[in-house]
Amino acid sequence: MTRDPGERLRQALALAIASGVCSAASAAIAVGGELVVHADAGTLASQAANGACADSACHAPVTRATRFDLASLTKTYSARVLLGLVDDRTLDLDRPIAAHLPEYAADPLRRTVTLRHLLTHTSGLPATWGGWHAPMAAVLESTPTDAPVFLGSPLQDQDALRRTLARTALTAPPAQRWEYACTGYNTAMLVAEQATGTRWEDLVRHVVLEPAGLRDTDFAPREAGIVDVARTEHQPRLHRGVIAGDVHDESAWALGGRAANAGLFATTDDVLRWAETIRRGADAATAHSMWDDQLPGILRRGTAGPSFGASLGLRIGERSWMGPYFPTGRGHTGFTGTSFLVDRERAMSVVLLTNRVHPSRSGPPVTQLRLAVAEIAASCL
Repeated sequence: MTRDPGERLRQALALAIASGVCSAASAAIAVGGELVVHADAGTLASQAANGACADSACHAPVTRATRFDLASLTKTYSARVLLGLVDDRTLDLDRPIAAHLPEYAADPLRRTVTLRHLLTHTSGLPATWGGWHAPMAAVLESTPTDAPVFLGSPLQDQDALRRTLARTALTAPPAQRWEYACTGYNTAMLVAEQATGTRWEDLVRHVVLEPAGLRDTDFAPREAGIVDVARTEHQPRLHRGVIAGDVHDESAWALGGRAANAGLFATTDDVLRWAETIRRGADAATAHSMWDDQLPGILRRGTAGPSFGASLGLRIGERSWMGPYFPTGRGHTGFTGTSFLVDRERAMSVVLLTNRVHPSRSGPPVTQLRLAVAEIAASCL
């Protein structure tokens, strides 16, 4: 095995593709703000679930311009949006969200939920929100099997969906447990929209993407005519076909493809730029709130938390994918096979983007690739 980190990274990506983990992969490592290694591998698509070639994207190679569905990496950008609204005093981390969502005012437990709870997955909300299931079932029932696949969510009444989301019942009291909850981030999105009167996608652009110079990061690239996008899952049960340029996550898709839990697409270079923004602590939010472990001050005494720490938006020292190499690393993963981590002590940022859910989510796991990239990154030092 070569010791050259660039060649080792290319080999790791190629092995993952050959093993069926993904069809597309891209990774980058920066030390001290300087790009040390960048590698792209594979093609935008491989096969549809029936074994046939998805489309011409099967033969299009991954490039530095390729955009990937970031999945839950979106939560890190969302956290920064919400912290920006805290900085300008539009929102308060510790004020009950019932001030903005009347649905939370009537119930004694829900009345105590705060934005800090939502951003640290300690609100007591369930992991997922199923309020889109019934309206989607109704649409599917009336859709002929030979109709064109859905491009974008077919659910038109977004206000009704948001009301359903706001009524989601807690499954535990706030601050009593840690449970990773996409529902919490999307509830925080509702809070931000109510407090500002601005659509979530506009908040993301104005508060994070434009100030950080992230020109290759946005929602729904298909709608913008961008075709250099790694394909994700074949979802015939939702009449979606092979997903190309629309968010993979079903609840985010139902909410119009622009949500706080998922929805952003980006190139590896742009995610690396975002990771560097966090590593450098470019502002108060990224310097402290997105860096410091929040759980010891939130979870009640005697309550078991996760095996890792959590800031407002990031995991801390999560060994399952950072390995033993970054015990003080901060970062996040995404269901589509994405991840990034940053380490201030080593002045390092590491990005891995794949389409692990293509053509099916039931393929081989991406964990070993994440660990291999973390080990290669550590060796760069």
